[in-house]
Amino acid sequence: MAGKRPKGSPERIGRLLNATVSSALAARLKDLVIWQEWEQAVGPAIAARTRPLRISGGVLTILVAGGPWMQQLSFMKAELCARINGQLGEERVREIMLKSGRIQQEPDVKPEPGRSALPPLSSQQQNWISSQIAEVEDREMALALQQLMVAHYRSTKTPS
Repeated sequence: MAGKRPKGSPERIGRLLNATVSSALAARLKDLVIWQEWEQAVGPAIAARTRPLRISGGVLTILVAGGPWMQQLSFMKAELCARINGQLGEERVREIMLKSGRIQQEPDVKPEPGRSALPPLSSQQQNWISSQIAEVEDREMALALQQLMVAHYRSTKTPS
């Protein structure tokens, strides 16, 4: 019987996701782009003094370092919404709320000489990832899943 898989054999993740992923989960995966592309959306000066905290119901809460930046960004809310939505390719952010707080700087981790920061993936791992996301129809979701799987393989100590 064509199209049937043998009982007990693994199902492709792409097929499972297309069948089971709710639109709410797909929307949340799209929201992750805000964190991934924050600096590109708002620019390096603003990104150095802000962090996106959460998005819920189209309201993006941003952590801001210091009063002067809070005041300046309060005048720029409409522009920031437009920039972020432009980066997302659709209107996901309707409103911005600002919250004052301390911004943790990302540590500059330099790899030891002769060692790369992240281990490369084997061709077998790359092929497996490609086969798993091949059937995911939503390209943004496929990209998010690919990044997740690459990060998983790079963080695992034992080869798979």
